[in-house]
Amino acid sequence: MDTNKLKRFATEARTILMQGVKHRLQALGFDLKTGQPSEIPQQMEGGAVFMGDIVSTDFYNRWMSLHNNVQSRSLKEIAEEAAYTWFNRFMAIRIMAKQKFIAPVLEYESEDVRIPVIVSEARQGRIPQMKENLRSRLMELLDDDSKTNEQFALLIVAYCHENPIINNCFGAITDYTELLLPQNILSDGGFVDMINHTEFITEEHYASAELIGWLYQFYISDRKDEAFAKKGKYDADEIAPATQIFTPNWIVKYMVENTLGRIYIDNNPYCDLKDELQYLVDMKPNTEILKVSDIADMKVADLACGSGHILNECFDMLYKIYIEEGYSRRSAIQEILSKNLVGIDIDTRAKQLATFALLMKACQKDQSFLDGNIMPRVYNMPRPYYEVVKEDYKDKTDEKAFICSKLVHFIMGEDKEMLDELAEAIMLIDHSNTLGSIMKFEISSRTRNIIKIRLEEYEQQDFVSEEIQQILPYIRIILVLTDMYAAICMNPPYMGSGRFDSTLSKYVKDNYPHSKADLFSVFMDVAIDRLLPNGKYGMINMHSWMFLSSFEELRRELLNNYHIDSLLHLGPRTFDELSGEVVQNTAFVISKYKSNEGGIYFRLINEKNCTDKKNMFLQALHDNSSKIYFSNVSQLNFKIIPECTIGYWISQKMIKHFAEDVSLEKIADLRSGISTGDNNRFYRLWSECNYKKISDSYNKTPFNSTYKWFKIIRGGSFRRWYGCCDNVINLENSCYEIKNSGLNHRLRTSAYYNKLGITWNRISSGLLGFRIKCKEFNFGENSPCMFIDDELDFYLLLGLLNTSCLGSILASLNPTLSNQVADLIKLPIDIKSIKDKSSFKKKVEENIFISKSDWDSHETSWDFETNPLLDVDESTYIDNINYEIEQHEKETGEHICIDPAAPQLGSLQWRMEQYKKKWEHLFKQLHENEEEFNRQFINIYGLQDELTPDVPLSEITILQQGEINITDNRLIWDDGILIKQLISYAVGCMMGRYSIDRKGLVLANQGDGPKEFEELVPNSRFKVDDDGIIPLMSSDADFADNATKRFKHWLAIAFGEDTLVENLNFIEGVLEKSLTDYFVKDFWKDHKKMYQNRPIYWLFSSKKGAFQCITYMHRMNPYTAECIRTKYLLPHIEWLLQKQNEMKSNGANLSTSERRQLDSINKQIEECREYHDRLHVIADHQIAFDLDDGVVVNYAKFGDVLQKLK
Repeated sequence: MDTNKLKRFATEARTILMQGVKHRLQALGFDLKTGQPSEIPQQMEGGAVFMGDIVSTDFYNRWMSLHNNVQSRSLKEIAEEAAYTWFNRFMAIRIMAKQKFIAPVLEYESEDVRIPVIVSEARQGRIPQMKENLRSRLMELLDDDSKTNEQFALLIVAYCHENPIINNCFGAITDYTELLLPQNILSDGGFVDMINHTEFITEEHYASAELIGWLYQFYISDRKDEAFAKKGKYDADEIAPATQIFTPNWIVKYMVENTLGRIYIDNNPYCDLKDELQYLVDMKPNTEILKVSDIADMKVADLACGSGHILNECFDMLYKIYIEEGYSRRSAIQEILSKNLVGIDIDTRAKQLATFALLMKACQKDQSFLDGNIMPRVYNMPRPYYEVVKEDYKDKTDEKAFICSKLVHFIMGEDKEMLDELAEAIMLIDHSNTLGSIMKFEISSRTRNIIKIRLEEYEQQDFVSEEIQQILPYIRIILVLTDMYAAICMNPPYMGSGRFDSTLSKYVKDNYPHSKADLFSVFMDVAIDRLLPNGKYGMINMHSWMFLSSFEELRRELLNNYHIDSLLHLGPRTFDELSGEVVQNTAFVISKYKSNEGGIYFRLINEKNCTDKKNMFLQALHDNSSKIYFSNVSQLNFKIIPECTIGYWISQKMIKHFAEDVSLEKIADLRSGISTGDNNRFYRLWSECNYKKISDSYNKTPFNSTYKWFKIIRGGSFRRWYGCCDNVINLENSCYEIKNSGLNHRLRTSAYYNKLGITWNRISSGLLGFRIKCKEFNFGENSPCMFIDDELDFYLLLGLLNTSCLGSILASLNPTLSNQVADLIKLPIDIKSIKDKSSFKKKVEENIFISKSDWDSHETSWDFETNPLLDVDESTYIDNINYEIEQHEKETGEHICIDPAAPQLGSLQWRMEQYKKKWEHLFKQLHENEEEFNRQFINIYGLQDELTPDVPLSEITILQQGEINITDNRLIWDDGILIKQLISYAVGCMMGRYSIDRKGLVLANQGDGPKEFEELVPNSRFKVDDDGIIPLMSSDADFADNATKRFKHWLAIAFGEDTLVENLNFIEGVLEKSLTDYFVKDFWKDHKKMYQNRPIYWLFSSKKGAFQCITYMHRMNPYTAECIRTKYLLPHIEWLLQKQNEMKSNGANLSTSERRQLDSINKQIEECREYHDRLHVIADHQIAFDLDDGVVVNYAKFGDVLQKLK
């Protein structure tokens, strides 16, 4: 099935139908924004007057019903309901027609005559049954062939009323819905036209319940996206679309075959059915089975059935069972629909589709069910009782008394206890649109038996009073949610507790304390509660319940009292329409009994898509593949693992470590970091702040300092040993702003400031890297920290944490994206078994040194001093030679001598080669150290059969700024990145941020300029730019401080005049473009990327770059824009005009190339003049800003005279 085309069809259909319904609402006088009508029909004898026309009484009644519903609900809700009503009915008609159950009434008479068959037939006198007044109206319309739309509207409504399947599944069309049939329904590109051009839906698809499921999911996908985009809690009407997702068919089969199928096979071990079940997991014979003497007692439910996909699979399974037991087709279907199968959904639309899908399934096997006399037991949630009876209550007591008075007639008695129980249940159903199937009804067996009998009696009667009819939906819900089932199969809604509204939140906390973290886990409790002893439930949900601490009590309850028969650990990419790692799933079967027998587990987390997971599962079923198939896994193991984690793949050796070793919390103090409630407000990159306001010492805390900004780590990329430390946080005046922000926040006590620690990323989609937190750094909520008082243990622990051994253990405890403190505290730690602790510590320190050296070689680091190519000297050269000698002797045992040639310090190419050799050596050393750590701890933990010490080169976390690529496990340098980093440093020297005559930052305080530079770097070899403005223009532009010219001057000073040409050629060869082209087209893009979209050099640019210059934001003042306008832009325009005049004066002699050049100059002049007008306005405002507000805020103040950040 082409789901992409199906999705496009469903979403386009929704758009078209919604537009058509809204147009109808407008035509009926309703304001689309307020829902208020411009006019109300005035009733008169025999009809009404509306918008100057006389309308029928029938129209008046329907219009008033529409008006009342719009006022009591909302216009948006009514429009959605009407659009979906017509979508459902038309698709149902199409599906039935394609299966030859009905005539193709919606198809065109022919491609030439684009009139639906139902209209064509009526024009020939074949008219469906309808009321006499409607028939008369139709006969009038049939005299006019131009009234096709009006004819179709009357005919299709009558057809829907007449067809028992359509009528019974989707209900009699609500009185006002007929008014909202879109007028453009038959137009080219309208909905009927779309239905008649769905060649991508095959005949086979039309016969499949999956089609209905996909249509439902895709139709509401826009509503789903809207709900996901919403922050905070879901409203009741958002729960259904937000939590709907269509279950892959093979997973449904797995659940059904291993619940219903397994129960039947356990009772009939020699049946033929077993051979037909492709997804049945072979289990050891068990004495704990649900004994079934009558197939009718094998009741199965889906308590969040959606469009009925799982119910349909249950139907197929039950049908096979009944046929095997000798039942006829009709009797089997009748038993299934009336006794075995139950579905419930919070969404009425889903309930309707599930009912229709089941009836289609029944009719495919026996068309006698087309009469609609036997309907599936699929239920939606009733409206609050007070809405149905239109009663207002003073309070709960008054409501209860009123309901009791109505129930007396239903139960035919005045038993107070019974009435109270039922009244309480009906009052709870007032919240059913939020609570759905998780409602618990406290009713006695006696009460339940009586209402069950009464319901059966009323359902057999030909006439039932309206008062009793109003109560019946509530009684049905009470009965199905208090029944006990042999099996339950479902894909419950996934919704974290943070999305619960107040009603749902309170109810879940009060009734499901062990599973309250998510709605899917609540349904795990619901399912087990509703099972018969020894019954089974199959479910697919998020795999987080297997690992997260918030589900520990749920796991403990499950492991102590029930049995996991089998589990498919699906991981990410289970649902092909959901990309990424966030939604990670597991499907499983749980039995309601205790057992010492092990369960069977399938590890399918690495497959790339749903089909691959299915194929791997089937293969593992057949050949018991290692590392995929885990059999006889005892639940007792899980109780040994911290927090009862379902670590089914963990070896017995590792289980032993969990039982014996010291946990991390015993040797380290683990803490969550600072939470501000608004990181955008309180965090900055250090590079965007006024440097003198940043605390530069670990002795200065928010409690003893007047600084505003303090260093902090806050997550980052995957990195080990050192790094990801480029942020500051506003903790001025003892954190005054955070404390008084009114936001939820968490601050650390002074005991955790200025303390050496180990940190990691709280959120990580891949490997987890542990690195040092230096004393001067605070730590944020996305960088939790651990503290160890013993210095030796500190380094030993850091080494252990960065091994594959601990990575594997952590993945088993918590294979999710989140790595909270609670997820790490139970890690089994064994650092006492390290043999040579002193040597181990030195290697860890070496790793930290290498990683820090790499981090500090980039100008985004606090401790950056100079570009590393400038640091290459003779000692670097000698060190590289000595390393080669040592490596040769290490590998061959032979000592060699290498006579060094004279160092070529003036050659940039030579320096780069020495730099690369140096870092290849450091990279190799880091790699060797990490593999040695792995080797030691694999031996300590006894994991030789499970892990190897190998570390892929791609996991060595230095040179991460693009300097290298790993190809075929080889390190490949990108020389272009090294050159771009050099150019960036050179521009910093031009701006005065750096100097080739002084290490580290020079000008980084707001308002700094040449005076401050001269004080810090007297008599510098390279002069700082006088105004902090550098044009990025073509080389022929008339600017002495153009970037290209300034760079060449800098290069000559840095590496020597003698090698300038050689070095320029080398640079342009590496860049594969001229310097000018790089500055004009690429420099600022690279700068913006380097500074994480928080550039410190701001690009003033015309629309297409005819004029552009950068300015250093720390040196900007209110007159910078005016300076750019008068000192750079206007002279550039004058220069262009001069060139224009020179060329025009020689116009007759211009070559074709010169004419193109003149045309380009004309366009540049026009562009620059337009830019001048905009820049002039900004310059006149003399914009001043505070660096502490950050780049994003300050950059926006200059509007469109600056190049966009994104």
